[in-house]
Amino acid sequence: MAMHKADVAVVGTGPGGYVAAIRCAQLGLSVVAVEDDRAGGVCLNWGCIPTKALLRNAEVLHLVERAADFGISVGEVRADYAAAVKRSRGVADRMAKGVEFLFRKNKITLLAGRGVLKTSTTVEVKGPAGTDTIEARAVILATGSEPKSLPGIAIDEELVLSSNGAVRQERRPASLVVIGAGAVGVEFADVYRAYGTEVTILEALPRLVPVEDEEVSALLARIFGRRGITVKTGVKVSGITRGGPGVVVATDAGRFEAEQVLMAVGRGAKVKDVGLEALGVTMERGFVRVSPTMETSVKGLYAIGDMARPPLLAHKAMAEGVVAAETIAGRDPRPVDYMNVPSCTYCRPQIASLGLAEGRARENGRDVTVGKFPFTANGKAVALGETEGFVKVVADKATGEILGVHIVGPEATEMIHEFAVGRTLEATLEEIVHTIHAHPTLSEAALEATLAALGHAIHI
Repeated sequence: MAMHKADVAVVGTGPGGYVAAIRCAQLGLSVVAVEDDRAGGVCLNWGCIPTKALLRNAEVLHLVERAADFGISVGEVRADYAAAVKRSRGVADRMAKGVEFLFRKNKITLLAGRGVLKTSTTVEVKGPAGTDTIEARAVILATGSEPKSLPGIAIDEELVLSSNGAVRQERRPASLVVIGAGAVGVEFADVYRAYGTEVTILEALPRLVPVEDEEVSALLARIFGRRGITVKTGVKVSGITRGGPGVVVATDAGRFEAEQVLMAVGRGAKVKDVGLEALGVTMERGFVRVSPTMETSVKGLYAIGDMARPPLLAHKAMAEGVVAAETIAGRDPRPVDYMNVPSCTYCRPQIASLGLAEGRARENGRDVTVGKFPFTANGKAVALGETEGFVKVVADKATGEILGVHIVGPEATEMIHEFAVGRTLEATLEEIVHTIHAHPTLSEAALEATLAALGHAIHI
């Protein structure tokens, strides 16, 4: 048994954990980090990064199939899905090595194993080389989340896949039922359909990507339909059995057969077997309850990322990691603004949003003005051959305060940050339109949507 003393122990090295560890080290604190998988956690190794690599492969395949639109002649196109998965694993491996390098650069000790709290400042680590103990002045928990399933349905990673299993699988099923139409569900539907899989999406709520603005959901449903993806909303799944080409999914709308099922009904915080119960850490709806500085109900114990509170997003976890680290170091960090956390979905077309959807803003009693601009009227989008989608801005009619922004279309996940910065700086519609946007760019659609909210869009 080895004993390690440090200012801070960080349990979990996903986006929240590794950022917290690095920021602590930058502030002069000694850090020991614990990871039971590989540096970078689920997001980097089995989630965010490899899935985006797969989506890029699907995008390239789509472009090659459209080569004639750009005056390019190609022969028979043959797509190797196994090669795409291997590429995604290579991308993830490269990024994990990058995090390991950053740990060495910042003199952070990394222990392999599962960390469990023994006291609020003591972590026991059981790993392949034995048991280690960390004694620290403060502990940051960043254990992340894991895929959920529906009651009575087991994920076996053979017939019923989780996102973790899907990103590993090199075999492309001929047919697939995706249960759940959130970001994970629509992203994998996009990838598999691009490679020829017959895809059916089942969603219990009335629309695809139900957390997004209704107009975004409606457009994505139309586009997916044109691509041959079957979408069934308002459908409740009651069970899955072996049968047909592999599995039979029973629902209140009938039976659906496929070779495999992807369970994409969300993720649950990993809060069991961490030692929280023995310390009496306060929980709230399955998450660890935290203060604005990310401290739990136990002094000196912090929780960040997926285990702390929604939204379950890597960039939100990173921001929380910085807040926790700076608090421990005696700084006075600015709390995370949860109303200004961008939500990004990387299917084709991409979706990005922040703030309130139009319907929610009206439900909240706000008198709103709405501006929308289609990419069909944007010169750069036309030149790229990517004209599906729009930018939608929801603002307070009297003050011009930007309440919400919803983008569906090319590079939506890059474009959203203009509005995120604007909201951080409390910019109004007028201040956005007085910012000159380069031409031709996709970002001009953001300018035009803002102009539309003021009633004087130029190009529509």
